[in-house]
Amino acid sequence: MPGVRCGSAKAGPEAFIEASLQAGLAANQDFNGPEQDGVGWYQVTQRDGMRCSAAVAYLHPVIGRPNLTVETDAHVTRLLLEGTRAVGVEADQHNALREIRGGEVILSAGSYQSPQILLLSGVGPGEDLELNNIPQVHELPVGQGLQDHVATWITYSTDEPSLLTVETEENMGLLETEGRGPLTSNFAESGGFLRTRDGLEAPDIQLHAIPILFPEGGAGEILVDGWAISACLLRPTGSGFVKIRSRVPTAKPRILHNYAVTDEDRATLIAGVRRCMEIAERPALQAVSNEAYGIPAGEDDASILAHIERNSTTLYHPVASCAMGQVVDSELRVLGMEGLRVVDASVMPTLVRGNTNAPTIMIAERAADLIRGRTPESAATAAREAAAA
Repeated sequence: MPGVRCGSAKAGPEAFIEASLQAGLAANQDFNGPEQDGVGWYQVTQRDGMRCSAAVAYLHPVIGRPNLTVETDAHVTRLLLEGTRAVGVEADQHNALREIRGGEVILSAGSYQSPQILLLSGVGPGEDLELNNIPQVHELPVGQGLQDHVATWITYSTDEPSLLTVETEENMGLLETEGRGPLTSNFAESGGFLRTRDGLEAPDIQLHAIPILFPEGGAGEILVDGWAISACLLRPTGSGFVKIRSRVPTAKPRILHNYAVTDEDRATLIAGVRRCMEIAERPALQAVSNEAYGIPAGEDDASILAHIERNSTTLYHPVASCAMGQVVDSELRVLGMEGLRVVDASVMPTLVRGNTNAPTIMIAERAADLIRGRTPESAATAAREAAAA
């Protein structure tokens, strides 16, 4: 399926594609096709103009099933363990602790809280557990190897309409009644992938173009119309960790990503930002720009690195804190434990070269088959039968 244009103004996403072609990048209608390199419109997980979340796509249609119970306002405090076998979870619900037991525990709390729950339960590095006076049940490198996508933004002001001013009664009506218009924007509507140097097996930088000003990596106040493009480091060589600060289950974990800590990562980001600057200077984007709002002070490495330090942000793609081969096996079972699996983005051993939403859904699809004991062949047969029904 080709990429989808969500209906923004020309400034930003559409002009970005034209400017990128002027800068020598290739057009690409499908980043999930034979080639990832090039620029174009991003595919989206939308339905009727709105984001189609995993809850909307998978949970809501089956919420009435008699074998499904959804508990809300419940915070899991720890796993219930009998030796190294998981038999359930303890949860704080309405200020009262309760136990929920089952035949197998599936931990799907995400790349920050899945390791936190494991650590609170005594599964993890002995040194980290000892610091919090938690008896160790099983030694595993839980929380280690955390990775995330970091992106650095450059911004320009414009006289063209941007997402800053699109929340009008007319546009709200288009969204609500027809599922179209500028409010269907997925923010990073267009973008692409490129290689910063020869000899790479795949792109190392992802580009994003958005139809709104994005000062200081999104931390600054947006006062005027503008557009922004970013360079995202796809496969960082550095990593960080998730640790617990306290035995209190509701305390936030300590999260350190270690963005751009290696020379290789800094060099790749510098090259990616430099490429963004080249694209921004092409006629297609200059035609819809007033002036630079937030760009490096110069084209030298030091100036670009200083800009990276002030204008970078996460893309909310944390992975690898319960990595396959380190914490879980190929069937997502926690190594050395029984009755326990982790099913979320934390099991990815490294970052994928792109966004993590769809890959995480596919991990869950595969996990569902593994939990049910279905082979790829039987799953394919079941899918064909369902389609024919």
